[in-house]
Amino acid sequence: MKYEACEKCVKSLGWTNVGGNSLIAIIKMYLGFIGGSHALFADGIHSFGDVAGSITMLIGLKVAKKNRNPNYPYGYGKFEYVAAAVIYTLLFFVGIYILMNAVHAIILGHPVDPDMVTIVGALISLAANELMYRQSICAGNQLNSPSMIANAHEKRADVWASLAVLLGIIGSKLGFHVLDPLAALMVSFFIFKLCASMMHQSIRGLMDASLSKEDRQNILEEIEKFPEIKVKKVKTKEMGQNISVEIDVLVSASELLSNLEKVKEQLKENIEKKIERSGEITLYFSTN
Repeated sequence: MKYEACEKCVKSLGWTNVGGNSLIAIIKMYLGFIGGSHALFADGIHSFGDVAGSITMLIGLKVAKKNRNPNYPYGYGKFEYVAAAVIYTLLFFVGIYILMNAVHAIILGHPVDPDMVTIVGALISLAANELMYRQSICAGNQLNSPSMIANAHEKRADVWASLAVLLGIIGSKLGFHVLDPLAALMVSFFIFKLCASMMHQSIRGLMDASLSKEDRQNILEEIEKFPEIKVKKVKTKEMGQNISVEIDVLVSASELLSNLEKVKEQLKENIEKKIERSGEITLYFSTN
């Protein structure tokens, strides 16, 4: 379960990402511009895309916590998938911009010789993105939050992109001038690969994808611990941080309703503890 320190970390995560990415973006774009590095400047634009993504994530998490109502009886958990989809749609267009600029620089064939200060900018970016990734993935795993985990994987892609930028700048300084715009091109490929993967996950969540095979097996194992009931069918679906589980079971006509209610409550508690996620767990009883 989450510790108090983890909960504080989660609460500060969004604004840490917004502030950190904003600062990194300004540093990279400024140093990339004055230092003559296409790759570092492009990576700065990439970081501004991260700022937009972090703000979107904050909005998504806030909406997802709204109470259920008659219009939304399952709550607003799926809004997190919408938030994640928006993050990667924005990032996709950022990738297109970076790609076009890199290709243009390579086709023109102008020598690129970045200033040494751009190496400092790339190193700062590399270290900062790694720190933000570690905080984001920890928080996302603690809350089982799709948008937080999506945001964390984005940070890990940023680490690799920053490394590519650093190598591109060093290569250009050694006389291989095409390496800097090639590094910018690699940044765009990192972005496109990440967008394709995470958009797939968001779409699955929005289309009521079931829980993982492992989670479904854990649920069945918990049900089998109650000899009073016999499973007919189990349906599960992702609901952002939460889950929805519907279980059809057969029971003996002689079973008392009060006993079945106790089974239902105990089973719900066991399932939530087993897979470490809370949610809506519904049992439908029918007699033999």
